[in-house]
Amino acid sequence: MMILQMIGPNSEPTHQEYFSIGELARRWRCSRGTVYNRLRLAGVKVLDFGVAGRKSKKLVAAAVVSYLEAKYTKALP
Repeated sequence: MMILQMIGPNSEPTHQEYFSIGELARRWRCSRGTVYNRLRLAGVKVLDFGVAGRKSKKLVAAAVVSYLEAKYTKALP
């Protein structure tokens, strides 16, 4: 049996260019507000598809997510 058949058709893609705020909240197991705060503290630039002051879809580059995870991930002693 192929691996793709084992994980199923509804699984997430193995490679993404961008992550939404909701996807990052699920990935990091925290609230969306915490994701916004972590991105703001890190000074990350976010791709925003909306008009200033209105709700809109925001995306973060996968390379930035990988960098943040590598920087803030700690090994257990």
